[in-house]
Amino acid sequence: MCLSTVYEVTPEGREKVCEYVSTVRAEDGRVYLTDIMGVEKVLEGNIRSLDLVNNEILVEAKGA
Repeated sequence: MCLSTVYEVTPEGREKVCEYVSTVRAEDGRVYLTDIMGVEKVLEGNIRSLDLVNNEILVEAKGA
């Protein structure tokens, strides 16, 4: 099973915001994340990169 860790990227650096993410959806300047337990988190911004080998997703914060 491939689950990812999501980091929010700002000018100050990056911060871990969610682990064990199973579903990602980007829509209208928001990124919707759902973890393995079904908990959803919404970030304002856009997907910067997806690293499927290292299970890492970077989301660029809105305005960053």
